[in-house]
Amino acid sequence: MLSACENEDTKDLNQGTLIISGISLEEYQSNASLNSRIESQSNWPHIYASEVVLMINSTTTNENYELRFNPNDLSTGSSLSLPYGDYSYELSSTGEDVETFLPISAKGTFRLNQPNLNLSLQATTTYGLITVNKSNVKNTPILVLGQSYEMTLIGDFYYSYVQEGKEPVLEVIENIFGNTIRRNLVILAYRHYNFIIKVSDGQGKVVDILVEDFELIEEELLVNIGGVPTSINLSPTTTLQAPLLESSGLAYFGGELWSHNDSGNTNEIFQFSRTNGAILKTVTISNATNVDWEDFAENETHLFIGDFGNNNGNRTDLTIYRVKKSDVLTNTSVTAEKISFKYEDQTVFSTAPNNNNFDCEAFFFANDSLYLFSKNWTDNQTRWYSLPSKPGDYVAKLKGSFNVQGLITAADINTRTGDIILLGYTNQGFATQSFVWLLSGYPDFDIFEGKRNRISIGSPLVLSQTEGVYLFEDNTGWISSERIVGGTIVLPPRLIPFNFRNLF
Repeated sequence: MLSACENEDTKDLNQGTLIISGISLEEYQSNASLNSRIESQSNWPHIYASEVVLMINSTTTNENYELRFNPNDLSTGSSLSLPYGDYSYELSSTGEDVETFLPISAKGTFRLNQPNLNLSLQATTTYGLITVNKSNVKNTPILVLGQSYEMTLIGDFYYSYVQEGKEPVLEVIENIFGNTIRRNLVILAYRHYNFIIKVSDGQGKVVDILVEDFELIEEELLVNIGGVPTSINLSPTTTLQAPLLESSGLAYFGGELWSHNDSGNTNEIFQFSRTNGAILKTVTISNATNVDWEDFAENETHLFIGDFGNNNGNRTDLTIYRVKKSDVLTNTSVTAEKISFKYEDQTVFSTAPNNNNFDCEAFFFANDSLYLFSKNWTDNQTRWYSLPSKPGDYVAKLKGSFNVQGLITAADINTRTGDIILLGYTNQGFATQSFVWLLSGYPDFDIFEGKRNRISIGSPLVLSQTEGVYLFEDNTGWISSERIVGGTIVLPPRLIPFNFRNLF
């Protein structure tokens, strides 16, 4: 039998200390966009639960050990004496849908065969991070996810960790005009969504950055200056009458407004009254089919009808019909010339309903060309393309892209000043807002490099689904919307006036 002294000596010789030296998230692999840049030294200092439990099992004796420690401060209480041997470990820090700390999991093995062993835990998470820079923020931002969660302030940022798959609405009140800015998010693990309230000088950009362990998606929430508000609540003045229930484009000639219905409807265009929405004249485009008519464009002599709606992203029959205005004004049936085209950057034509970036609902005529604006379902941006305005078969040339923070449904240009209006909506369920982008002062027809102001114009519950826009030379104009039918709710098609004279 060993003496007490011998037992103590034996224990000293065969026991070491496990020291938790750090926690690092496993490297996150991401397919970066072409314009992303690597910022490897820019890491958010993650905040963990104030206490976690590391469960340790000896694979030799099957004995279990437990180490409780604060992962935010490893200077104390993060070590444990253990007999030499082989071990497995597991750590699980769980949380609710929205948390003030990052829930993590870690598991692995180690061999203790020396007096001190430093172990860095390789952790994983199922959470994403949302942060808001406190500059220009009036009140504590909230996340709406069944209930409202106030974000936590640390340093210069409000933050919350959110479980992957959740779809919170971020609400931020800016302190310039006191407006509430909302963003609908779909949370993915390892994503860091950082928002900055920026006073717009017309040059604000959205930047995608990759950092070491979290992919940072940084968005500037623009607050317009120079007398341009971020929201104006427009009001309908007219309800459109049947059969113009799905108005999807607007034009103005012959002293009246014209419109058409969208996919699956008749191959007809309609002149209608701005006063009561009644149909004044119907003209059939005899050699056309309304696959998915989405917008009008026009010059002095011709009207262009965009049959390029492409919700599934798989169309190979994209067409623009061109008719003479004089024929439309004097006949009830006309024959159109055809402009067929495809996008130069589309190589895949698989079916992806409302999950592709080759839908299109907006275009206008300028400089003897047609300019089209995509409706990007997957990233809320728009790409713009140019096409010849004469009949033929063409490839639409990509001009550039811009983060419009929503889905673009119509466009028009002031033929005198070159001011441009883009119409769209945010596609956020009951939180959806219609908006316009006002573009002006751009160089060399590089339309997204001039002054840019984004204005929310109201809810579809008031406006219905905004789909058509016409801009007069004095920057007043009209917006048309199509009927919304959802269960027992029916919102009629509307005609909505606007006056943006001093806002471009």
